[in-house]
Amino acid sequence: MNMLLYNILYLILHVASSSQHGTETIETLMPNVLVVKVDLRVFTETQVPLLCGDSYQDTEVIWMKGSERVGQGNQIKVKVVEMIGGNYSCHNAAGDYLNHTLVLVQDIQSPNRRRRVLEKSHDTDEDEYIRCLAKNYNGTFHCYWKKTEHRMSAVVVLVQVGQLSGSNFSCSVHGDGAGLTCDDLDSCSFAEEVSRIDLTVYFRTNYLLEDYTVTPFYIREIVKTDKIHITKVEGNTFEWGYPATWSLPHSYYPLTFQVKVVHLGASCDSEKQVFLMETKETKFTLNHSPKKYRFCLRAKDELVDCPWCQWTHHEVKHKHKRNRQ
Repeated sequence: MNMLLYNILYLILHVASSSQHGTETIETLMPNVLVVKVDLRVFTETQVPLLCGDSYQDTEVIWMKGSERVGQGNQIKVKVVEMIGGNYSCHNAAGDYLNHTLVLVQDIQSPNRRRRVLEKSHDTDEDEYIRCLAKNYNGTFHCYWKKTEHRMSAVVVLVQVGQLSGSNFSCSVHGDGAGLTCDDLDSCSFAEEVSRIDLTVYFRTNYLLEDYTVTPFYIREIVKTDKIHITKVEGNTFEWGYPATWSLPHSYYPLTFQVKVVHLGASCDSEKQVFLMETKETKFTLNHSPKKYRFCLRAKDELVDCPWCQWTHHEVKHKHKRNRQ
């Protein structure tokens, strides 16, 4: 009796849930990939239509999910329960492969939907999961992310990037799966940017799909030079040059350099500096220096508001001179 009441109650709640939250939609993400968008806060069951192909209308078609037979006919419907999608393949009567459809599930809960694949950046107050940087103005930029501990196997299935101005981009995911590089194939480094770049990256983990959209940006907003290399040190005089990856000519793309001196053993980010200044020169002599110190150096584009590059540093330990008797 109790079991009967339990089953009746389950059916009532299931029907109520389906009627109140029947917001599931099915979209095509890319060829052979369907996305079922559901609210994963509630139990969902979605009937997903599959088509083997228009050319197989008169063919005996058998559908498989792995080794399990799930239907017959050119068009069938399969049931997707919550996050359990699947890769469905269709075959002829002889077992020959004809086509396939990958069915993924995406959580549409908003605005504070739970994120499962990527970690949010810890060094910013913004809702940032992907960070993009450019080493110069040549039209190439790099984006980086960090996967959550339990979703390390997640892979990128699609990258959507573009501009209103119609630039043509080519993107490739890094070998370690922790970033990507995009090239603007129509880029002219001397041309003024007229529209921001839009970027969305889609990740798949099992049959769960998540998309992450980067706040639209100009290259000039994310440009960040490579580290500066100190090429010569004589006493308290330091020399350096522009990074080899920085845009040419340097007269058109000038850098400004920040020179900072901190006590030996202190971080270049320390606020207890001995000396701090900015210069456009690539040579600097420190007067009245302590016997031991750390010389820190970084750079940024002189003409735009963009991030400083990473610090480079050199440690100085002057020996004490003994007075002759």
